[in-house]
Amino acid sequence: MSDSVFAGSPFLRESAAVDHRAAGARAGLRARHDRAATDVRAAGRSDDDDALLDATRRLERVLAAARRDLGPADPDTLVVEGSLAVAYLLGDDETRGLGLAARNHAARERAFGPDHPVTLAAADALAAAHRITGRPEEAVTRHEDVLPRRRRVLGDVHPCTVASRAALAMARAETGDLNGAARLLTSTLDSADRHLGATHPVTADVRELVAECLDAQRREELAAQAEAQADETTLLPRIPGRREAARTFFDRPSGPLPLVS
Repeated sequence: MSDSVFAGSPFLRESAAVDHRAAGARAGLRARHDRAATDVRAAGRSDDDDALLDATRRLERVLAAARRDLGPADPDTLVVEGSLAVAYLLGDDETRGLGLAARNHAARERAFGPDHPVTLAAADALAAAHRITGRPEEAVTRHEDVLPRRRRVLGDVHPCTVASRAALAMARAETGDLNGAARLLTSTLDSADRHLGATHPVTADVRELVAECLDAQRREELAAQAEAQADETTLLPRIPGRREAARTFFDRPSGPLPLVS
């Protein structure tokens, strides 16, 4: 997403041409954001709370600088803000994370319109935020709204669209619909394998989620069998949870840089 938003966006090219004074600050802030946001993703995947806290604090400093030097509505500022919302959510700070994700989506919608890829990225992130904060039904509704718009704007096999399909499946799993989630994830993996390739990062993420969802199904079946046999030692299904949210929040169509950009 870095290539298409930071470097390739006409909005940003025009902004840079008009505001020469911010050019130096902008380049430095982008680099600082990319490093911190990449570290957030890595820490979220590895459950490294200390590294996550450090990366979050760095993003807070970058956001403060971006708001001061570029303004609160600048596209780069909105990118940093979205990444910080992700960091808060991965760090279990649900109130700040969900609130900032909602404000960031609203700000992007005002700046870019409802169907710009940058706005859709934030909309998908907000939907996933509802899922990992215990609102799976709301998440399903929001993902079902974002997915057709991403298909229309980006195409059915764009990495961001594939990520949205996987995110919808995870939300459905959280509502208890493991069978529906498994079917959607399996079809998503088939599409990703054919169109993105087996080694694409998004394909790899979806493959992991398929395995986790199928494992949850097996555990659910064992739990049902145990309950039928009046066995108190039931095995509860494992549904992808908070840390797996890194996969839904971070699209990587052009490299390992985080989404919400």
